[in-house]
Amino acid sequence: MSGLDFWLTAAIVSLPPGRESESMPAKLIFILGIVCLVMGTGVATAKPVQSTRYTFYSVGGDTAEDVYSAMLRKGPRVNGAKAYAATSAVTTQDGKLLQGASCSIGDYRLKLDFTIKLPKIKNEQVLPVADRKRWQQFSVFLKKHEETHRSIWMGCAAELEAKVKTIKAKTCGEADKKAQKLWDKMRASCSKKHVAFDAAEQKKLMQHPFVRLVYKRSLQTHAAKAP
Repeated sequence: MSGLDFWLTAAIVSLPPGRESESMPAKLIFILGIVCLVMGTGVATAKPVQSTRYTFYSVGGDTAEDVYSAMLRKGPRVNGAKAYAATSAVTTQDGKLLQGASCSIGDYRLKLDFTIKLPKIKNEQVLPVADRKRWQQFSVFLKKHEETHRSIWMGCAAELEAKVKTIKAKTCGEADKKAQKLWDKMRASCSKKHVAFDAAEQKKLMQHPFVRLVYKRSLQTHAAKAP
């Protein structure tokens, strides 16, 4: 049975210039893309396993607005869109096709290796107390958001693994096809869960103290520059 690798990416992303003010945070989106098929090695496990690596990009500034602008300049890009934070992973599935009176899949396992990228201020102490407090709250919000995407995928993976382990077919070719169909179905249903999660998070994002502060000051700046 072949292994399947794919990239999954979840990100909090700002709308491209021209659709909103550059200082105005925008929609949360989830993006999933298939990369390639590869061979893997199998090890029996009770449930999907995962590893998580956290990476950071540096942002700076003396105010909340400066920090937000730095995130737009230095943050990760997801399919060309500017992002505040992003989660990517390489996921592998593997198992053995066992032919007897019927064919089953033995030693099936899923493994997800996540990388979560978050912003980090060089020196938070330079921010005014109120700005620093709101930034710290926003930083926690971003981390929790990305980790929730990770949890959603782990739940989907656990459901898939349980179903694949029950597969029985006359031939191993049929068993492999059944596993692939389950994989495709899981990927589609899990993507919907991510979309629903991001839709719910959108309201929280727009009401977040840090975002509201940046938006309020952006409006004040635009008003001051108006003729």
